[in-house]
Amino acid sequence: MEKRKVPAVRFKGFEDDWEQRKVGDFLTESRVRGNTGLDAKKLTVKLWGKGVVEKNDFGGSEHTQYFARRKGQFIYSKLDFLNSAFGVIPEKLDSYESTADLPAFDLDGMNPYFMFFTAIQESFYLKHGSIADGSRKAKRIHADTFLNMPVMVPTIDEQNLIVECLQHFDHLITLHQRKSKWIQMFSEIFLGNSVSWEIALQKELKVCQAVS
Repeated sequence: MEKRKVPAVRFKGFEDDWEQRKVGDFLTESRVRGNTGLDAKKLTVKLWGKGVVEKNDFGGSEHTQYFARRKGQFIYSKLDFLNSAFGVIPEKLDSYESTADLPAFDLDGMNPYFMFFTAIQESFYLKHGSIADGSRKAKRIHADTFLNMPVMVPTIDEQNLIVECLQHFDHLITLHQRKSKWIQMFSEIFLGNSVSWEIALQKELKVCQAVS
């Protein structure tokens, strides 16, 4: 019997299989030209999924082209893909800019934070990034390579519930310094890789459903 493409634990009311698609089925690279390095308000992406922040850089070259970024776009670092440099542009950095080495993407049919929580899992960035990276440690993971990577995707309604739950617990976990444990739990359960956390996550989901 063929194994169903679903995680071990789910919210009530969702029974359809997750689909294996390409990232590019949902993401489109944004190439809106902005300023040069002399005048751009710059942002950068921190390693290990730590977020998108303003870049304290008061200099730059007039020969370096920057691109305007918008809140809600997914963004990553071509050079630090294997260091989990992924993020979603927050509202406070709307209209800030980055070079083509930090590509940003508009999304259609996918919650940007679902893409983020998927991308920061080792089962995504190490597996697919290592294949794309080849033998050169400093080789960039270009946008077309990223967009061709496979991703398991539920309906947008299920994505939104998963994101709401994860963001709720991300806040609580940050307060209690248990973030790494939750990230591991998410990787193993919500992506369907293991059932080792099933009992614990069932308890967490009850809380999520209560606050949603």
